[in-house]
Amino acid sequence: MPLPAPPVWQAFLQPLPAAAASSSLCVDVLRLDRVDPGLSGNKWLKLQGWWQQFQDGHYQSLLSFGGAHSNHLHALAHLAARAQVPARLLVRGYANAPLTPTLQDCLALGAQLEFLDRSQWARRYDLSWQQMLAAQHQALVIPEGGAGEPGLQGCRALADTAAGYDQVWLAVGSGTTALGLAQGLAAQGARTVLVGVNAVADQGERRRKWQQQMPASVSWQLIDDAHGGGFARCSEQLLALIQRYDALGLPLEPVYTAKLVQALEHRSALLAGQRLLLVHSGGLQGRRGYPGLGRTV
Repeated sequence: MPLPAPPVWQAFLQPLPAAAASSSLCVDVLRLDRVDPGLSGNKWLKLQGWWQQFQDGHYQSLLSFGGAHSNHLHALAHLAARAQVPARLLVRGYANAPLTPTLQDCLALGAQLEFLDRSQWARRYDLSWQQMLAAQHQALVIPEGGAGEPGLQGCRALADTAAGYDQVWLAVGSGTTALGLAQGLAAQGARTVLVGVNAVADQGERRRKWQQQMPASVSWQLIDDAHGGGFARCSEQLLALIQRYDALGLPLEPVYTAKLVQALEHRSALLAGQRLLLVHSGGLQGRRGYPGLGRTV
């Protein structure tokens, strides 16, 4: 079975380490990084709907887009290898550059890599180009990061666990996980507040989209000043935070989860008495792209 069976989410809950949490907070961490070693974290959730669409259609291969350290491409390569389906990964970058550990894994799993220069990469959202690629490769074309309606489907299941908390916090890239979770909370009539920590310096683009997309019944906040200067930037302070949490038994990575925890720490005094859930979205394989960090601790 290429995708693992739906887990019992409570089995992946753990308290935020006591040495890190404020005494006035009750914080649990949902360790999606532990759901599956290859289909890490929220990527497993997003790929459920896309895999169902592949099975329902007349496709011969999978095709998607991502950067050289992409957790999405890494998970998709694992899925394709398990299902014995060809995967074509369109990667931002140049073929003569050294392969990252992420891309080395993808090749080892049997995926084909095609590198896109700046102008080609800018076309990744062009629907006519996607349709051409789909026809050329008889492929199901999955948007960058697993975004889109099929990607939302699996993320809605997180509401079953999140609805028991005052607030649920998660890092935001494409925003698919957060939006799917919000839709699940709305369907349940839950009063849980969704707090997104934006990992992208996007000049307010995510906030504008959420104002249009978020269910009206869901209360949400978007923290826009925790990206540390831009996507995937890692300061000395963030590296020190990761090393501190490594010692506490909670591995984080610089792109998403470390910035999520850092944002929580900076605001802990404002959250006294709240019961919080932090969603650990996985992506620990990406640690290998940073000096001094390995994949695991």
